Amino acid sequence: MSLSSTGKEKPMFTHALIQGLIATALALFLATRYSWNVTAKTVSTLLRLTGIDVSYVEDLLTMYVKLPEGISIGFKVLIECSGLVTISVFAFISVFTVGLLRGSALVKIAWLLLSIGVGLTWNISRLILVVAVAYNFGFSAFRVVHYFLAPFIDFLWIVSMWAVGMSWLRRGEEL
Repeated sequence: MSLSSTGKEKPMFTHALIQGLIATALALFLATRYSWNVTAKTVSTLLRLTGIDVSYVEDLLTMYVKLPEGISIGFKVLIECSGLVTISVFAFISVFTVGLLRGSALVKIAWLLLSIGVGLTWNISRLILVVAVAYNFGFSAFRVVHYFLAPFIDFLWIVSMWAVGMSWLRRGEEL
């Protein structure tokens, strides 16, 4: 990145554009039924490994869990559970902050892909958590965790990975 005649850094629009294209491609993938199916199968398998009785109906994209009280609850895994919203928010913040800053495009892309991987893993972990909470503590506890705590949980990975990206760029300047 070079300095303009006013002494300010010029934004790296091509870097931001590349990051934006990667984020858009991922968002389009996360909006597909295939993505939701992969997410639901992964969560179902991991829940079964923990001893929670889960059955997944692929045609309905629904995981059924029999709660200790004897009731069966269906958890639909649709666009809301794909990680699309959280990763889109993260990508938007990233493109217009880290993407425009001075630094290596390869470092920015590597960081974005790493961050997206962390976000997808975090999303699957969050889904496992909310279903496990429903299974162990009932549906009321599920609602609290899913609707109130989940946004704060997502906020943690967004801020953490954004800070990692900023520090990677800063470290690159010092070398």
